[in-house]
Amino acid sequence: MDVDYRQLCLDLFGTDDIDELTRIARTIKKNNPRNAGRKKKFTPEEVKTIRGLIENGMTVNEAATRFKTSRQVLAKYLNERPAEGFTMRLTYMYKQHPCTIIDVDFLKQRVAVQNKTKDMLHRAFGVVENPTWEDFEVFLKDRCFPATRGNTKEILEELQLTAYDPLQIVEKTRGRTAEDDMWLKFNYYPMEGAAHEYNQS
Repeated sequence: MDVDYRQLCLDLFGTDDIDELTRIARTIKKNNPRNAGRKKKFTPEEVKTIRGLIENGMTVNEAATRFKTSRQVLAKYLNERPAEGFTMRLTYMYKQHPCTIIDVDFLKQRVAVQNKTKDMLHRAFGVVENPTWEDFEVFLKDRCFPATRGNTKEILEELQLTAYDPLQIVEKTRGRTAEDDMWLKFNYYPMEGAAHEYNQS
């Protein structure tokens, strides 16, 4: 089919003047220098599908590729900000797979969890759906070297810590141990009304 490009330009831009069309093109490019389109939006059904895929072993990067978006955009749909009072989020990871999200409220000494895998062995608290503060403290200790270890003092010095504090230790070591491939990712959130969120991956 033959296309009348002159008429097409008139219909789209109201002109067929080369100089005017060039000016319009430059304006569009200036306003959108990276040729960035509108970011993809996901329906609740799509988000549910994505969550299910990740729970069954797909990584966030793989899901982002499948749904033609970025990891950052996908993360905004998958990781909502913690409820009021929760100022730290730990994501319990197996290699690059998120397994359990743990939101921590230090003031009221409570935790809220979201399990992202059906594999009980990779969940932070196993079969426990509503862990207590004591469960959380035990979990942290399990991700540390033993306090009774002979060279504990030397290890603490290497970590630039002055006391055996499981939370500070896992923040330094990311909760990695020689026994498995699990580790912890940290996000920090200000109290309500504070200026900005601070993230640490």
